[in-house]
Amino acid sequence: MGVAMPRLVTTDSDRNVVLLGDYDYDYPREKLLRRGFEGADASVIECRFSETSRFISLTKLLLLPLFLVRIARRMREIRASGVDVDALVLTKFNPLLLPAAAYYAWRLDCPLVYDLFVSLYRTAEMRDVHPTIVSGLALLERVTLRLPDYHLVGTDQFIDLYSDMYGIPKSRFVRLPPGADGDWFYPREDVEKRDTFTILYWGNFLPHHGVGTIVGAAAELRDDPYEFVFLGSGPEQERYREMCDELALPNVRFEGFVPREDQQEWIASSHVCLGVFADDPRTLASITNKVSESVASKKATLTEESPAIDAWFEHGESVYTVPPEDPVALADAIRTLDADRDLIERLEAGGYAVYDREFDVEAIAGILDEHLFGSRA
Repeated sequence: MGVAMPRLVTTDSDRNVVLLGDYDYDYPREKLLRRGFEGADASVIECRFSETSRFISLTKLLLLPLFLVRIARRMREIRASGVDVDALVLTKFNPLLLPAAAYYAWRLDCPLVYDLFVSLYRTAEMRDVHPTIVSGLALLERVTLRLPDYHLVGTDQFIDLYSDMYGIPKSRFVRLPPGADGDWFYPREDVEKRDTFTILYWGNFLPHHGVGTIVGAAAELRDDPYEFVFLGSGPEQERYREMCDELALPNVRFEGFVPREDQQEWIASSHVCLGVFADDPRTLASITNKVSESVASKKATLTEESPAIDAWFEHGESVYTVPPEDPVALADAIRTLDADRDLIERLEAGGYAVYDREFDVEAIAGILDEHLFGSRA
């Protein structure tokens, strides 16, 4: 069954953005982009060639001709409508589509913007994908990432990293913080915290999350009255579960993938929410969704110290940080937070203030307005 392409809607906006990609509005990134553009008084015109966001795979390669046909059909509709387009935005995981996107941006006489959410080749490398595929992805990105007029990235550190990796001038990057899905991540101060001091992780258990450091901290605290709760699933979840079993840790529980409503309850009722702890260039350059979602939920957030975190947050005021890959320091930080509930309250308020000022939809809209529409105002 084909993807239903929405017809153009007449609006009062003088700004129009084409959002091109295979995206799922259940994922926060595309929802944030759409709301950010709408907050910048732009009408979002969809060119959605699939309702499923796919990493580069054999399936995506096989479906590529179908996707190109769908894109061509939708672009004809957009051009025939006579609407003036201010930007064509290609969503994440789509370097394969960049040549086509560049062509249509040229036909629409507008800038091409790519959401360089992650480097696919670096992600494939961390997932132990075959080296030949990793090399192919590296070559693909090195060639195609030169095409967009602008790249959206999360931090200044990613600007430095990707500029060096791909030889792209820094002036072609726009720093767009990760934000959070406000439909699910918001303060729930009416929910009582659990009786047991609870430390919460949620995510995909990717190698660059540093989950092993969290397990090491749990081992350090095996005789303390704490509980570590892991939500989600991912490539290394089973390895960490086996690690905890081998260590016979009584203070760890794996809940697996849980519905959003249950995740909300876990976040609200936990005492501390965890970020990432790996000593990896991508991790050190990132804020990560976990941190932005935690502060959006007005929770005390414990993560590793890094240039990216230091650029937005202050240790002891808006987040609590420890050195990367240091389970003893992480365990000591948890004891410190447990012993000082006033500190937890200060981190909750301070982290949420940073989110409200820098990461919410209004802030995202302001960044998009300034960098993508400022010269056309």
